[in-house]
Amino acid sequence: MNFNKTVLASTHILLAFCLICVSAMTFDAVADIEFQDGNKIAAVIENQVFGRITAAVTTVADSNGEMPAGDLVADAQLMTTQSANLGGAQIALVNPNGLGNNGLTGSHYPLDVSYNELYKLQPKGLSLITMSLTAQQLRYVLEQQFAGCGAQTQLKILQVSNGFNFSWKTDEGACSKIWAVKLTRVDMAHMPFHTSGATEVIVSGGVVLNPDKTYRVTVNDSLAKGGDNFTIFKDGLNLTQGVSDTDALASYLENFKFPKPSYDPNAESLNKPRIIKLHTP
Repeated sequence: MNFNKTVLASTHILLAFCLICVSAMTFDAVADIEFQDGNKIAAVIENQVFGRITAAVTTVADSNGEMPAGDLVADAQLMTTQSANLGGAQIALVNPNGLGNNGLTGSHYPLDVSYNELYKLQPKGLSLITMSLTAQQLRYVLEQQFAGCGAQTQLKILQVSNGFNFSWKTDEGACSKIWAVKLTRVDMAHMPFHTSGATEVIVSGGVVLNPDKTYRVTVNDSLAKGGDNFTIFKDGLNLTQGVSDTDALASYLENFKFPKPSYDPNAESLNKPRIIKLHTP
């Protein structure tokens, strides 16, 4: 018999246990016992608690395009790749298709979040890639959220990490919607989160102030390859591969596991709103 095991490095627990029968022989009594034990282990893993939330963390976007689950996942990816040896990320961007259909919700709160629940939010297990983009490229990536810019055919608002925010204008034409972009460093290694340094203005009034300045940006490997028609990511430089998006979320949620304070999707330290839709008066 051959056993295939997958281990989550961040927590050193067994995530999956799959019995593979190497030969075509019928399971004997021993194999049947092993199979049953594997199912028991899998059930324990699915119910393993990683964190606790105070309210629903949904995948429903508000009028600006921001999702509570998007904030959570982007912050998890920033935290996991922020240190210099893991990528030195300053920003994390998450495409809506990088999220599962299910947020983290329940019938009562506070709610313990199990592996089974967080897996539904990040089911693909995509590797995280941190890359260097210029301010001009970053602005154009944000423009590619809107239909008509490049190969984009529909609205796909990227979810952004803590400390990064942008505003966009509904009445501007294709590739001209991004009005302002700002970045404030947030130290994700300590709870509660706190900002450090002055806020940097990257785009003001639709103009990139320092086009050649570079930023370290984390995305999943699908986006890094130009997925969802975000083609600019393919031009990113100095790529660093990290853990999977599922592992990043699990590791991040451990910061909110009882008896530590629960994750509050409305906490002031999350610096929301991060996305602002502007309307012409």
